[in-house]
Amino acid sequence: MKSVFVTFSLVLIFNCSGVEAGEDWGQMLLWVDKYPSNKIAPNGFSLLTQPQLQHSLRKILSKAEIAALARYDVETPVHKIGEYLIVNKCLPHNCPADMAMVVIDVKNEKLWVGFFSRQPGRVSTRWYGMEDDYSILPDDIKKEFLSRHGD
Repeated sequence: MKSVFVTFSLVLIFNCSGVEAGEDWGQMLLWVDKYPSNKIAPNGFSLLTQPQLQHSLRKILSKAEIAALARYDVETPVHKIGEYLIVNKCLPHNCPADMAMVVIDVKNEKLWVGFFSRQPGRVSTRWYGMEDDYSILPDDIKKEFLSRHGD
């Protein structure tokens, strides 16, 4: 009886620990037409705090970029372009000049993050991806990213 309890406990701990293996990227589709900060997943997390996304974000972004992404509090509802989920976030009161786009390929379990910032005398665009350069993304996604920069 004791060994059954121990086995059950280990299975329960593994399944609740947020380990990337076995996490369902398909559940991210729950956020289409909803805000990324909504906590609608069965695990009670918002979209960008899903364990599999957190794991991937930590792999491709520096700690400074993760902190920057977390500061972007203004968001639009998640939408799809083709088979990709699009998350747009920006800095309060500075949206056209300080923004980020997270592109999630649910089917292939990949993501990209693009940052744009404009300050007096300086403009910066940075893209990070898991395996492929952002240039493989559909033109509609790249156009949306550019259109959000403002004038």
